[in-house]
Parts: sequence; C-alpha cells; structure tokens
Amino acid sequence: MKVVVKKRKRRLKKTGILFLVFVATLLVGIVFGSIGIYNSFAKKETKTEQKQNDNKQAEETKRLEEEQKARQQKYDDCMNQPYKIESLDQEFNQLFDSYKNLNLAISFRDIKNDYVYFLNENKGYYSGCIVKPFSVIYLVQKARAGELSLNDTLTYMPEDKHQFSDYTDQHNFYDKIPIIDLIRYMFTNSDNSAYFIIMRSYGSQTFNQYFKEKYGITLHFTNRHPFEASYTTKTSDQLLQLLYELLQVDDEATKVMKEALYNDIENTVSFDDIKLMHKYGEYDVWHNDTGIYEGGGNNHPYLVSIFTTRALTDYKTMIPKVSKDLYTIYKKNMDSKEAYCKTQMDS
Repeated sequence: MKVVVKKRKRRLKKTGILFLVFVATLLVGIVFGSIGIYNSFAKKETKTEQKQNDNKQAEETKRLEEEQKARQQKYDDCMNQPYKIESLDQEFNQLFDSYKNLNLAISFRDIKNDYVYFLNENKGYYSGCIVKPFSVIYLVQKARAGELSLNDTLTYMPEDKHQFSDYTDQHNFYDKIPIIDLIRYMFTNSDNSAYFIIMRSYGSQTFNQYFKEKYGITLHFTNRHPFEASYTTKTSDQLLQLLYELLQVDDEATKVMKEALYNDIENTVSFDDIKLMHKYGEYDVWHNDTGIYEGGGNNHPYLVSIFTTRALTDYKTMIPKVSKDLYTIYKKNMDSKEAYCKTQMDS
C-alpha cells in the first residue's frame, strides 16, 4: 500500500509540475503574445502618427512656399511698376545744369520706371557711326518678317571700301559676305566698308523712307554719305528705343548683336565695373557714344546718349564721368525702389 501511495504521490507531483510548466508556458505565451499585439498596435499607431506628422509637415511646407511665392509676387509686381523718388527731377536738373557750359547733349531714359531727361536734345551734332544701327534695325525687322534672311549674302564691291574697316579688309573684292557678318562687323568695331556694302545694296532712300513712314523719323542718308550732319540726342533716343525692342526677341540675331555691342572699342559709356552695350561715332571734333544698360540683376534697363565735341581733347575722361553721374542718380532711385518694394512683401 505504501508503495502504491508513494507512486500516486509521485504521479500527482509530476502532474502538478507539468501543470505548472503548462501554466507558466501559457502565461509566457500570453505575455509575449500581448506584447506582440501591443507592439503591433504601437507600430501601427506610430506609423499613423508619422504619416499624420508627415502630412502636417508637407502642408506646412506648402503653406510656407505659397506664402513666399505670394510675397515674391508682391515684390515683383511692385518692381514692375514705375517709381520715382521725389528728388529725382531736381537731382537730374541740377546735374544737367552743371553740364551747361561743357558743350554736351544728353538723353537718358529709364524704360521700366518711365522717366526721361534731356540736355540740348535739339542741338545738332555730326552723327558719325552712331546712326549705323538704323540699317541693322531695318534688316533684322525684315528678316523676322520673313522678307529676307540674315544668311543672305551681299557682294563686296571696290566702291564699298572705306578706311577703318578691319573686318571687311580680311575679304577680297567681289566676295559674298552674309548679312549677319556685316552686322557683326558694324557693331563690333564700327566697320565702315560693311556699312557701305549694305547702304549700296539696299539704297539709302530705302532706309529714309522706311523710318519716315513707320516711325516718323527723318533721315538724310545718301549712298555717298549715309550719316547725319545735324543729329540730335532726341532722335538718338528714338533709335535706342527701337534697338532695345529689337534685342528683346530671343533668337540668333539678338545673340550676335549683343555679343558685338558688348565691345570695348571706344566704349566710353561704360565705367568701373558697369558695362553697357554701346555704339560710338567719331568724326573730326565730334565723339558721341550711345548705350543700353540691361539693368543688372534688377533687369531695369536704361538708354543713354552722350554727344560731345571733344574727340580731339578729353572725351575719354568726360563721357565716362557723365555716364557715371547719370548711373549714380539712377541707382539711388533703384535702391529706394527696392527698399520700398520689400516693405510691400508683407503688406
């Protein structure tokens, strides 16, 4: 009996142990299962929260971008509106008063800010080569209208040869030269033979009639003398406006013209680190220079013409000084405009 009882006790003990192991295993499973379920829910909740945070961040980024875009648009709209500080007229008038005894004629036009100033605008000066852009305007406009091609060629004849023609001198008589090259020659170093090839080929009266009928500009070109004996800064201002408009078209002709106009040959309207496209003209005592300032990063261009009778004396000092004086007042107005437009960004 004792043996049976002992065996039964052992069996019960073993069963109890097994039961406890089972219960413990079950509890461990439940615990780990619960942890797994919790972690699963926690991960899911974390992903949901992360997604919500990402969406909020994206919405905030978009809001800030739209806000910045709206602020920038306000600034751009403001900068595209005409602007003049109250003292501008007085400052230009005082500057021109200081030039009255220097035998100068000046035109200055700020295109986007819509103001223009003249000094002796009706006084006649010998033009020299600053009228050559009239022929270029005609040719490029005709090319863009499909009436000719700038790759068409014109024949270099003996009667076209004139001094100060370094580029054309590289050709032989009766060579056929593309119009686009003749334009480059005239703008880069004011090549005279290139100009006479064009004037002879099309006839000076063609240009006189074209600009009179289309723009009301009176020219007195002849094939033998395609210059103006009594040229004014008022007419030069008209020419520069036409040339500026011509350069607003993004094509190969504009590329060629700009590269040629940004030359350093007698570029007296440029000064310090300020570079202008320009076309100069000189004959006897007259030295004149005309320029287009593209406006730097502000893209606020201006046009300037400065006529002198200082070709034999100090034009290389005088014209850059006048050009810099004009730029200084222009820049003062532009700085004021930028400061004002920045205040409008948050209004």
